[in-house]
Amino acid sequence: MIRAGKLDQSIRIQSVATAQDGMGATAETWSDLSGAPCRAEYIPLRGTERIEAGKLEMKTEFKLRVRRDVRIDSSCRVTHGGKTYRITGVEDYQRAGDMVLHCAEVL
Repeated sequence: MIRAGKLDQSIRIQSVATAQDGMGATAETWSDLSGAPCRAEYIPLRGTERIEAGKLEMKTEFKLRVRRDVRIDSSCRVTHGGKTYRITGVEDYQRAGDMVLHCAEVL
């Protein structure tokens, strides 16, 4: 079980819903996952910077340790610090009661 004191970052986990409009195109809408963990432990992995086509691109990768929620998978996304991140992987520790979300910045 993760100690509550380590959960020092405020996050929002969102799930996607797709619907078809009248023209046959699909539209995605993101909404907060009700009752999902809203506190996490931030574990930095790496950050990279590169110049491509004369523009500086930065990419951030990190892990978030949260309380276990079976609804969270790689189709969800995380908002943290005003930015949106996609979940690239989920490590589920059923016995410990927590899970680790691998996240990468959405560019």
